[in-house]
Amino acid sequence: MHHFRWRAMGTEFTLYLPEGEAHWAAGVAGELQEETRRLERQLSLYLPDSDLCYLNAHAHLHPVRVEPELFQLLQTCQSLHALTQGAFDPTITPLLRLWGFVDKQYRAPDPDTIAETLERVGMELVLLEPNGCWVYYALRGVELSFGAIGKGWAVAQCVRILRQLGVPSALVDAGGSTLYALGAPMGADGWRTRLPDGSEILLRDAALGVSGDAEQFFEVNGVRYGHILDPRTGYPAPSRPPVAVIGDDPTLCDALSTALYIEPALESIVRTRCRSVSVSTAMDGLGK
Repeated sequence: MHHFRWRAMGTEFTLYLPEGEAHWAAGVAGELQEETRRLERQLSLYLPDSDLCYLNAHAHLHPVRVEPELFQLLQTCQSLHALTQGAFDPTITPLLRLWGFVDKQYRAPDPDTIAETLERVGMELVLLEPNGCWVYYALRGVELSFGAIGKGWAVAQCVRILRQLGVPSALVDAGGSTLYALGAPMGADGWRTRLPDGSEILLRDAALGVSGDAEQFFEVNGVRYGHILDPRTGYPAPSRPPVAVIGDDPTLCDALSTALYIEPALESIVRTRCRSVSVSTAMDGLGK
């Protein structure tokens, strides 16, 4: 078994390859490393010269033309925002800044400031023009970020490259919370994966996305505030067990796991609208 680890997009990526010579495996890993770092330069909120930072700085002044790939991601965000009734929203960035989850200077803002910030949150404020891939922000202060979908998007691009290279079996893991199992190791029915509730399942040609606030939170005066904010209210979502989503597309799994953590009632909508996605909370014993 070959395995490779590298950092990109603020997380650790891991690639497992069960077959092939070491030189070949290293070449495959190199292709994925290059791709994830390219995506980091495009999508990062923390690199001042990224495409995203340029968009956030200029799109409220005039329409900004973006690469077709980035425009496709924005269209996906728009569709998921509608599907989840606003629970998934990449324009949540002003709220993340307000609560200190961007600069790590955590604070509990007052209700009036939260209400004012909410005026700059909502995918309806991001106008997309497909003819030419133009993007325009309706208000100054609107900001996009891809923390709830970027890892899934990156994993999806890695899987695309693996298939182009003819790799029959691999596991791509982004931070332990978003992964894709391509094929299966020789002699196995799938890749063994542990879910948040401690149970294990075998994944084959399937993605897994997990969301929870167990690792990123702060406390003020004995009150716990998690990093997953509800873009509809401006406040952290209530703390609950992690949410796991299994499906065909790591991009969807990444985004929908966050949306379902925020609003568990969305499970029925996801089951109805996304046939290739299976959803459950950790307490439901998914995959047992």
